[in-house]
Amino acid sequence: MTNLTSTKIGTFIYYIINTFSDGVHRIASSPPKAFLYFVLTLLAPVLQIISVPPNLLLALLPLYAFIDVLLTVMLVFPFSDLHRLSTLYNFSTINFCNSAGACPWLVSRSISDGVITYIFHCRGISLDLWRERQKDLEAAFDCHVLSIDYSDGSDTLIEFRAFPAKGSLPTKIPAPNFSPDDFVVKLGISYAGEYSINFNSLPHMLIAGATGGGKTILSRWIIYQIVNKGAFTYLVDQKGYVDYRDLREDCRCLDTNEEILDGLQSVVDEIARRMELCRSAWISKISDYNVLPGVEPQPPIFVVIDEANCLLDPTGKSKVEKDFIAQVVQHLLTITRLGRAAHVHLICICQRSDVGSIPGALKANMEIRITSHCADKESSMTILGTGDAANLPKIPGRFLSSDGTEFQAYNFSCPPGKNL
Repeated sequence: MTNLTSTKIGTFIYYIINTFSDGVHRIASSPPKAFLYFVLTLLAPVLQIISVPPNLLLALLPLYAFIDVLLTVMLVFPFSDLHRLSTLYNFSTINFCNSAGACPWLVSRSISDGVITYIFHCRGISLDLWRERQKDLEAAFDCHVLSIDYSDGSDTLIEFRAFPAKGSLPTKIPAPNFSPDDFVVKLGISYAGEYSINFNSLPHMLIAGATGGGKTILSRWIIYQIVNKGAFTYLVDQKGYVDYRDLREDCRCLDTNEEILDGLQSVVDEIARRMELCRSAWISKISDYNVLPGVEPQPPIFVVIDEANCLLDPTGKSKVEKDFIAQVVQHLLTITRLGRAAHVHLICICQRSDVGSIPGALKANMEIRITSHCADKESSMTILGTGDAANLPKIPGRFLSSDGTEFQAYNFSCPPGKNL
C-alpha cells in the first residue's frame, strides 16, 4: 500500500480498488443486495435482446458484451460505502492530504447518540496537523468536532468524533480532556460547538434543575475539573454526600451547621487576607499578585453548595435555624461581592430558585446561571430572566444558560484524581 500511494495516480488507483472491493464484499455478504445486483446486471442484456433485431444483435454482440461487462463492474460501486467517496471529497475541498496527495481513507463510520465516529487511515499527516486544521475540517464536514485522537494506539489510524452542525444535539457525550486554561471549565456541547465558562470573568454560578435533569452529573464534572486544576474546594452537602462519595477526599466537606459556618468564615477571612496581600503589593487582584517574583501563588478557592435551596430557605424553620441561615447568607454575600478579585468562587446547585429558596441579593451576584427544563415560564424567569427554559426539551443533561445558549452537558463518570 505504501508503494501504491506514493504518487497521486497510485493514490487514485488505490481508492478505486478499495471502493470496488468494499462493494463486492457488501454484495457478497447480503442476499438482498446480491439479488438486487443480479437483477440490475441482467437489465442491459434483456433490453438488448428485446429491442434489437436478431441479425443486428449478432453483429453488435462484441460491443454489447463489452458494455455489459463494463456495466457489471460499474454497478459494484453504488453498493460500496459512499461515505468513503464523500469524505474524500470533503478532504479534497480543503486540500487535506499528505505530500503524495493522498487523503485520509475512511475505515469505518458509526453513529451513537448523535455523535458520528470516523476512523481514518492515513500516513504522512500528523495528529498535530489534524488538530491545527480543526476549523477547516469542521467547515468541510459541516460539523462540530468533539475530539481527534489516535485510534487503538495506532499512529496511522485517526479517530475523528463529531456531530452535525445542523440538526439535534447529541444526547450522550463522553467528557473530554480539561481545558489548559486555569479558569476555563468545559460544560458540554452547544449548537455552536463546545460550551465553556471562564470563572476568571464570571466568578459565581447557579445551577438549577429538577431531579433527573442531569444537574448532579454536571456538578460532579465541574468539581472534577476544578480540583484537578489545583483549586481548593469546599463542598457543602447536608444530605450525606450520596452523590459525591468519590469526591470527598478531593474537597473539604462541610455537612453540619457548625462546620458550614466555620468553613465559610475561613473563606471570608481568606478573602480579607488576599486583599491585604494585594494592597501591600499595590495591585488590585490576586492573579496579578501570583505573577510577582518570589511570592507564593494563591490557588483558586471554590465553595460548592449542593441543594442550596434546602440550606438557605427559612420557610418553616425555627428561630435558631433562621439565625443560622442568616449567617450563612451573609457569608455567601461577602464571597459573591468580594470573591472576584481574590479568586474565590461560589457555585450553588438547587432544585428550584424562587425568592424564598435563594435570596435575591445573592442570586443577583451569580452571573452564570443555567437550568434544565422548567415546568413553566415563571420558574424560568426566576432563574434566567427569560421564559425560554419552559421550552427546553426534557432530555437529561440538556441545559439553557442565562446567555441564551442551549447545550448538552458532558456525560461524566470518571472518578476524581485521574486524568481522562
